[in-house]
Amino acid sequence: MSMPLRVPVRGPDRGLTFVEIVVATLLLAMVFAIGWAISSAFLGVRKVRDYEVAVALAAQAIEAVRAARHRELGSDKDGRKDTLLADFSSSGQPFDDEAGEGFVPVVKMGPVEFKREIFISDAPSLIDPLPSGLKVIKVVVSWRAVEDGAPVVFEAVTTHADLW
Repeated sequence: MSMPLRVPVRGPDRGLTFVEIVVATLLLAMVFAIGWAISSAFLGVRKVRDYEVAVALAAQAIEAVRAARHRELGSDKDGRKDTLLADFSSSGQPFDDEAGEGFVPVVKMGPVEFKREIFISDAPSLIDPLPSGLKVIKVVVSWRAVEDGAPVVFEAVTTHADLW
């Protein structure tokens, strides 16, 4: 009697072929690439949102300066407490709460703290006895980026003329 010839059975013990490994690796790489692109997009949106807040804070200060009378602005040199510059440089003023104007030096939006500084200086006149009647207003908004903690600064400069 002869022994029957046994054919090897391919079952769950068989290994992966090279083509299957390459296909699985490519699929996994695509999933990681899509995830990386989405996370980069979210970081970009966060950066743009932070810049939008900084621009809005600078615009608020510039609009307040434009609405004020020239003598109410103050300057970095005079140090008066009844000026718009003093109001922007300190918190705790009567109108600094949530319902008021919000002229505070530090504004917290989510996890980011925006520090707003306003500098007002008199522009020199080219004619010595005659004042120029012009003030230079510089608004600097600074914050730290959430993703890497790097300092970021937005600066706006404008002028205000004494036309009253």
